[in-house]
This record gives sequence, C-alpha cells and structure tokens, in this order.
Amino acid sequence: MHGSFSEDGFLVIRNAIGNELLSEIHLEISSYFSKSDRNKASYEPEKSYEVFCKKAASSSVPEFEFQRPIWDWLSYKGLVEKLLLEPNLYDAIVDLIGKDLSYLDAPSLNLNLPSKDSPHKNYLFKDWHQEVWSGASISSIQVWTPLLQKDNIQGQIELMLQSHKWGHIPHRNRVPTELPGEFKTLTTDLQCGDVIVFSTLMLHRSVVADYPRLSMTAQIRNFKRKSDSFQNENTNWKIFSYSELTKIERILGNHYLSPFRVIDVNTDYLSNHFRRK
Repeated sequence: MHGSFSEDGFLVIRNAIGNELLSEIHLEISSYFSKSDRNKASYEPEKSYEVFCKKAASSSVPEFEFQRPIWDWLSYKGLVEKLLLEPNLYDAIVDLIGKDLSYLDAPSLNLNLPSKDSPHKNYLFKDWHQEVWSGASISSIQVWTPLLQKDNIQGQIELMLQSHKWGHIPHRNRVPTELPGEFKTLTTDLQCGDVIVFSTLMLHRSVVADYPRLSMTAQIRNFKRKSDSFQNENTNWKIFSYSELTKIERILGNHYLSPFRVIDVNTDYLSNHFRRK
C-alpha cells in the first residue's frame, strides 16, 4: 500500500487477498461452470482460467446476465464477505471509513472480452465515468480486483489522476462532456490478489483486453454515516463488519435500553433485600 488516499484518490494494496482464498474463489467459479463436484486435490489455477475462457466464448447471453449467477454463487458461498475481510484489505478500508461496514449487494463482476471493446458492444465495458453518476455517495469507496486473467498488463482499468478533486463531472449518456485541457492517467497492473480502492469521484474506465478477464468491484460504505445518496436508501446492502460500540447496541437491542434484556434477574434477592429492611 502506498500514497495518501486524500491526495491521490486511490490506494493499491498488493497481495491483499491470500492465496488460499483466491484458490477457493477460482475453484468455486470452475465448479459453477462445470457443475462438477469440488476436488481440491486435482485443482490447478490455470484450469480455472481455461474453463472461464471457454464459457465466456461460447456464451449467448448478455455480459451482465453471464456474470450475475457467478456473483450470486460467490455471494451465497460467503466469498465476497471473506474477500472484504482479508486483513490487509480490511485494515485499509477501516482506516478510511471505520468499522461499521456494508457492501452493495448487487451483481458486481466485470467481464472484459477482446471482441467487445466498447460500451455499445458490452454493457460492462465502461467509458470514463464516476461512480457518483450511478448514485454512489461520495462517502462510499470503490474496490476493484481481478479474479481471472491471463496477465496483468492489459484489460484492467485506467484512472484519471486527481479527478476525485474535480467534483461532479458534467456528462451526458454516461460520457463526460467537459474535461480539463490537460490531465494524466494511470493504468493498473494488478495481479490476482492485488486490490485497488478508490474514491467514487475518481474518473475511471475499462481498458481493452487482448484476452478475457473477469474482475470484481464492490462499493463499500459506513452504514452509520449519514447518507447523501438515494442509492444508499433504495438498494440492498450487506453488513460485514461492526464497530465495538455498534456491537454493544446490538446486545442492548433497542434505543429504549430495556433493562436486563439478555440476563435473568434474581427477584428472590430483591425480595429478601427489602424484607430485611
């Protein structure tokens, strides 16, 4: 991890996802595609990518519908939550927005295909955009990580540096209509297991892939923080972390602070106490 989030608008966390969890994710994706029984003994990482490429090439459904059941399966298996709780990533998230955390529970895998290198051909291939255009709060953060890819030198995402300081960029039909005369960009080079966390104000876009690639995004917010977005109120969020104070609130159960809610009261003690007086 390097740099300042407030200054740069993003953090890159290398080796944020451990090999064991990454292998489990790959295995579950392969198992979903092949509908076969899990067999960790014969599992080979490169086979997951091969299976994915074959399925993506032969798919006749739109890209969004292709990824939806995979996301649902990973979510059902608890792997999205496990990924976000990986220590290096979790610590970085907590440092940014605290421990009361939830993620947007909506299909959030990105399918990048060589033959579909524009938003018109692939809904999941994005031009320059800010997440706030889709209703994200500026107090939320965005996570992106590759899950299945041939290499880390093509087909990822590109950031427009310092754009998190420019406010809400004018746009039409999900394309910027105004930009500064000069700007710099950065293309990510993440290995599977690396993660980038960035501001929902950061302009970013998909990069053309020479080979199929599957990645995951996750929008994360502190559910205790006042919302400035309709999206936070009208979409499903899944809690995956509580602060210590929130844990106490959950034990107490309600804001009326009902006494002795989770313990038995010794009424005999009270009766005897008053009788002695």
